[in-house]
Amino acid sequence: MKRIWFALAFVVLCASFCVFEQAYVKDCCDNMTAILTQAQKYEKEKNKALRNEKIEELQNYWQKKNDFLFAFSEHGGLDELAENIRSLKMAHNMKSALAETKALVGIYYENEKLSFSNVF
Repeated sequence: MKRIWFALAFVVLCASFCVFEQAYVKDCCDNMTAILTQAQKYEKEKNKALRNEKIEELQNYWQKKNDFLFAFSEHGGLDELAENIRSLKMAHNMKSALAETKALVGIYYENEKLSFSNVF
C-alpha cells in the first residue's frame, strides 16, 4: 500500500511541476512579447531613445529569466532566441530584427506549451 501512495505522490509532484513550468513559460513569453510590441511601436514612430530603452528592458528581463528557462527547455530554440535578443541593438534593419525576435518568442512558446503534438 505504501508503494501506491508513493506513486500517487510522485504523479502529483510531476503534474505540479508541469503546471508550474507551463505557467512560467507563458508568463515569460507574454512579457517578452509585450516589450517587443512596445519597441516595435517606438520604431514605427522613429523614437530611437524609447526603442533602445525597451530593448535594454528586454535584454535585462532575458538575463534574469535565461538560466531558469534553459533548465527545463530545449536548448536549440533558446540558443537562437538568446543570440537574437543579445544582438538586437546591433541590428542593421531594426524593424525586421524586432519582428524576427517576436516570431522566435512565439515559436519558442508554441514548442514548449503542452499540446497533443508536443507530447507525442
